[in-house]
Amino acid sequence: MVKIHILGGPGSGKTTLAECIAARFHVPHHDLDKLGWKYGTTGWAAYLDETFSIAEQPGWVAEGIYLVWVDPLLYQADYIVLLEVAWPVTAWRIVRRHIIKSVRRINPYPTRLLYGFLKNTYDYIVNRCTAERADVMRAYLAEHGATIEPPVADLLLMRLEQYELDIPPTAEFVHKYLEKYKEKVIVVRNNADRDRLLAMLTEKAL
Repeated sequence: MVKIHILGGPGSGKTTLAECIAARFHVPHHDLDKLGWKYGTTGWAAYLDETFSIAEQPGWVAEGIYLVWVDPLLYQADYIVLLEVAWPVTAWRIVRRHIIKSVRRINPYPTRLLYGFLKNTYDYIVNRCTAERADVMRAYLAEHGATIEPPVADLLLMRLEQYELDIPPTAEFVHKYLEKYKEKVIVVRNNADRDRLLAMLTEKAL
């Protein structure tokens, strides 16, 4: 069985790819956005309990934009898939998804939030953030970015509270965060990359 964690910005295709992998390899699919709906702002301990529980399962595919509290998944994953999609494609997907869900009356997010969501996504893709956030990211990487260590819940909780980097401000930071796992990181930028990934996973599973 495979253990795969998928990261990427909004509209990058995380859920679509995760559903495909889950169906093809018969493993559970964990959409980490749903933890936010489940726990809200009750505290990071619940999120960590969930990710440690998922990581210990024999096979899974998990997906989300998050960092730090997903370290148990990054550590245990056989492969880490990083989705990178160009801004025009991302924007089109976000708007299309918003319209379709609104028409079907299943959209939990009001239209007035769409512009801010698009702006935040654009800033993430082009690596734009405040100088203060850039300093926080540099400090995190300087202290915790170099070594691979078994995740410890108490230490991760301290880092979440100190740095508040659970949602990465920039795509560049995600790249640097994953550098220590580079031996198992696979970057997917287009359909050809996606097809190669699925073919490789299929071959490994035989």
